[in-house]
Amino acid sequence: MPVSERVVIVGGGAIGLAAGYFLRREGADVVILERGQVGDAASRGNAGWITPALSAPIPAPGVRSYSLRNIVRPSSPLFIPPRFDPALTLWLWRFWRYCNRRDHQAGLAAMAELNLRTMPLFDELLKDEVKFSMWKSGLLFAFLTESGAEHELAALRELTKFGYDVPEVPLDSSAIRQLEPALSPRVSAGFLLAAERHVDPQTLTRGLADRLRDNNAVIHEHREVTGFETRGNRVVAALSHGERIETDQVLLAAGAWTNPLARKLGLNVPVQGAKGYSFTLRPETPPKHALYFGESKIGVSSYQDSTRVAGTMELSGLNERIHRRKVSSIAKQAQAYLGDWASGPMEDVWSGMRPLTYDGLPVIGKSAHYDNVYVSTGHAMLGITLAPATGEALAEFMITGRSPGVLRPFSPQRFPKSRRQSG
Repeated sequence: MPVSERVVIVGGGAIGLAAGYFLRREGADVVILERGQVGDAASRGNAGWITPALSAPIPAPGVRSYSLRNIVRPSSPLFIPPRFDPALTLWLWRFWRYCNRRDHQAGLAAMAELNLRTMPLFDELLKDEVKFSMWKSGLLFAFLTESGAEHELAALRELTKFGYDVPEVPLDSSAIRQLEPALSPRVSAGFLLAAERHVDPQTLTRGLADRLRDNNAVIHEHREVTGFETRGNRVVAALSHGERIETDQVLLAAGAWTNPLARKLGLNVPVQGAKGYSFTLRPETPPKHALYFGESKIGVSSYQDSTRVAGTMELSGLNERIHRRKVSSIAKQAQAYLGDWASGPMEDVWSGMRPLTYDGLPVIGKSAHYDNVYVSTGHAMLGITLAPATGEALAEFMITGRSPGVLRPFSPQRFPKSRRQSG
């Protein structure tokens, strides 16, 4: 496309902002429409991890049996409240079909290739004066049992063929607590992935938005897109409660809300909202590393003056209701790894919807139905990790009209196209 053309991006989270950043850098006229405040949905309350080593697709061998044992247990890391939802039932059936070694390995390879640019791009953002807080202290895995640490390491060793550095053996209880004094004596083993990082996600989205505004991009907050005006096989305007925003290209990057948005155009983007929870603590001596608690699937990140505890993947429909029982369960499980200081007062209790596809891969690329509609969603718990790499590759696609090879596994055109089959 000529770089003077206008791109309307629907969605002002990390994914939409990163795409806008790279499009504007290439000279595109960028307009971002966000139904709430920029960076205030799924991008706000997550742990802020930059973890290419944890980018494997969620559907994997063994997930079926784990799910059947745990999905109706409220304390489980994966929770699906019983309800009548034919669309979810179809989505889960498709998800389970992808829980096999062949598809998992193909997805792992695709994600590893996309992640090749992750760390360099975060460094480039800082060099370009995008202001955000980032820590390079690694990701420390902690387990209550030695067998849990050994099992996780065995799974992660598959990453070595993609160039990731994975320890040979876990550290024992004494060594892991010497490395991270914030851990409780109940932690029996663990290991450090030293190359991983984390950011304060609010500083990242705010920094991207500020940089976009400095570069004359337009960001409209509290501007819900209610429809689209089409002409043939092109979208010519986004509509917001009667207001018409003309465009030459459209990028749908509304996270878990992308599917209902895409349906206004007759498109199928089968993402489910995977709800996560978090809360903030303020310990006197915060953890020195980002922490991952292996048995409970809970993540912990420390920022300048606070520590965030995050966990759960709940498939309960498109809602942001906070279930206090679930939050209490996360807090209780975290205390096993962190000790008494983790029982302190909770602040900023949050829930957010992460967009999850049934094959576990993001949706990045061009619609089959329209010449000028692109999609970027489905990053699940990797929205922060993959935002820059996704934004850079997608901007290249939209500017040149040629899809980079790295994006081919993520094409929206891999899904059934009829509304009837949408998930």
